Amino acid sequence: MPETTPQPSARPVDAVYPFEERRARPRFSIHPSRRKWVLAVLTLIMFSTTMDYMVMMPLGPRLMELFGITAKEFSFLVSIYSFSAGIFGLLGSLIFDRLDRKVALITSYFGFLIGTLFCAYATDVQTLLAARAITGAFAGLLSGICYAIIGDLFPIAERGLATGKLLTSYSLASIIGVPTGLYLSNYMGWHATFGSIVVLGTFALILAIQVVPKGRWNLSLDPKGFFSGITENILDLNARQALLTTLLMVHSQFVVIPFISAYLVSNTGFPASKLPHIYLLGGLMTVISGILMGKTVDRFGARQTFAKTGLLFLIPVFFVTHLGHASLGVTLLITTSIFVLSNFRSVPAVTIISSSIPAARRGSFMSLNTCIHQLGAASGTFLAGWVVTEGSNQSLMHGFANTSYLSIAFGVLAYFQGRRIRMIS
Repeated sequence: MPETTPQPSARPVDAVYPFEERRARPRFSIHPSRRKWVLAVLTLIMFSTTMDYMVMMPLGPRLMELFGITAKEFSFLVSIYSFSAGIFGLLGSLIFDRLDRKVALITSYFGFLIGTLFCAYATDVQTLLAARAITGAFAGLLSGICYAIIGDLFPIAERGLATGKLLTSYSLASIIGVPTGLYLSNYMGWHATFGSIVVLGTFALILAIQVVPKGRWNLSLDPKGFFSGITENILDLNARQALLTTLLMVHSQFVVIPFISAYLVSNTGFPASKLPHIYLLGGLMTVISGILMGKTVDRFGARQTFAKTGLLFLIPVFFVTHLGHASLGVTLLITTSIFVLSNFRSVPAVTIISSSIPAARRGSFMSLNTCIHQLGAASGTFLAGWVVTEGSNQSLMHGFANTSYLSIAFGVLAYFQGRRIRMIS
């Protein structure tokens, strides 16, 4: 592969951040062909971490029956991952602008694989809960690192498409990962699902060691205090607006999404054996829409695109939470719309958020943003666990429709907050 060469960036630092100018490193430039390889490897890493998280939700009915736990108790298994990721994402905001991006990526991914291996060997709900906490801790670090590398290596004019492609990891996890995980769970036991992630992740780790360039391009020329990664971002109004947008968007999603599978099976008569169809079709459509949205963002601008698409996700959320007995086709249409329209909101929003701060502190900001994202996912899931209840025979879920009103309220607030963010680097 072509050798990397540091080259100065022609893009000036925003005038409202004059103190950053002396600290900013030149943009680290690599050959476009190698940049594509880096993006592919990061997508594979995000695919494995996303599959690890997403597969817990369709495994919900099986795990609830196997361990004899309620919907509220199952919400702990889902939310502990996010709580742990959020706490360690906060740690990442303290150190990631002081570390080589590659070192941070490889170390965090290795820890993630160890945690997933513990999940594969868990024999009871307590052990699985502890293993999910370990896995979530390192997954929380990885998300911030991957988005920071994208921000470092791709100029802002190409960042929308790069972000859209990275977000296809969620879609690919839905198309390939979740159906495969459910298949392994049905025929080999749920432990095999996590074992397969470890095998795939080992391959991705080897690729990352070979492909991701070495370089300390992200490091500050003027290191400040240990807590500067948090304090500088918290004191920055634009960064605070971006973090608040992330929190509201995540709450909008996670008060509904974790319980969709369980609700469809228990309340609408949707066959559990057909759950892979939801993720297969939804994921396929979001791969296509993610790339198209990335190109749209690069052509028309992230802010303009978000203004037109930022509220569409809330429409299918309302319908799925009020769905009664429906045909397979209608159910798949609604669930696929959730996948696609979530992408319509996420691609421009993530592009805006990752461009809301100077490049010199992108690593600490994206780690802090991951912290907010994961804590928001955990608290949203936990909130939904209190809103959703079970009937006396534990065969029906009640109150799921109420989660849509929470989702809509959070989504509308996220939309107006997101439109206030300025893109600067």
